Amino acid sequence: MTYKTLAIFAGAFLVLCMGAARAPAQNPPLPLGTVNGVAKVASCPVGFFPGVSCYSATVSCPNTADIVLVYGYRNPPHAGSNGTIVLLSGADGTTPENEDFVPAYLEAGYQIVQFEWQTPWEDTGLTTKSIQIAACRPATFLNYVHQKVYAGGGMCAHGVSAGSAAVAYTLAWYGSGTYLDKAELLSGPVFSNIAQGCVVPATPAVMVCPSGQFGCNGAPWSDNTPYVLGSEVGVRHWTGDKTCANEFKTTEQSAVAWTAMSIVNEPVGNPSFNYPKTAMAGWLCSNGLNNSAAEGQLFYRKFTNPAQTAGYRVTRIDNCNGPEGVTQGTTPQGESGLTAIFNDMVSGSEACVKRH
Repeated sequence: MTYKTLAIFAGAFLVLCMGAARAPAQNPPLPLGTVNGVAKVASCPVGFFPGVSCYSATVSCPNTADIVLVYGYRNPPHAGSNGTIVLLSGADGTTPENEDFVPAYLEAGYQIVQFEWQTPWEDTGLTTKSIQIAACRPATFLNYVHQKVYAGGGMCAHGVSAGSAAVAYTLAWYGSGTYLDKAELLSGPVFSNIAQGCVVPATPAVMVCPSGQFGCNGAPWSDNTPYVLGSEVGVRHWTGDKTCANEFKTTEQSAVAWTAMSIVNEPVGNPSFNYPKTAMAGWLCSNGLNNSAAEGQLFYRKFTNPAQTAGYRVTRIDNCNGPEGVTQGTTPQGESGLTAIFNDMVSGSEACVKRH
């Protein structure tokens, strides 16, 4: 890596550290796309919860190829609705998120929305690649749900791994803080600073929730930055750069491009980290088996005071099942991750309730 590239990273780190002291004016949100060709399908694909009504649609966004998705929703079994919870799955999003949360959220009185993309949402489908540009797709779909499916009450999102990154992109770049009431971010956001996950030699390990960091629940721990366990393969394809986390030194061009398409891409761009009517909770594994906690920390350290959100907490999860199994782990209070995340979404002052 060249001296100039290192200087770029040093400048980015300085801006990140200064975030609490000086918050510049935000750029307008990036433009959303459209949802077209909505049509009911005879039966839902495998993975959708029983009783869900499914529809196919095409999402069109600037500077991306059109992409097909299937989405489904189901209303709660009892009269009325406490809100709508959209579940965003991990990896490339081509299967619906269907963990134990779906029946639990329904029983708690929430309408649930599941969906799957026909192809990876992170890939623009064009020669020019940018995960940030491709994030227009989940941002557009979330906005569509708010406009066309949402049944009143809280409008909320539950994202896992790359799904949590999709939610974070919608907040930081696509203006979903104007309608999203609650965001549960599990094992991520994993694209907070793509450059730090890709560069060779690797950047230093990140201290997650260091002493005194606002909103942290649990003791600090260290997590390495590189994408591992095959996640680097997807990132190489979606960014259009095969050098991510490989054996060759990173070029300045690659480092700048990865930074530019990240959620936290300062000093290249100017994302928003102020969502005063959106409650947010992050859940990170402490076992260091991949970089989801390190990437998450790069996003969460941008939140330094209560005025930025309607409620905020980042929780350390121990004894995870694998690198991102927060639901099977335990909180510092000894509660299972599954129970803690569910309770955080449906109860208390930071729950999924209408704030907008």
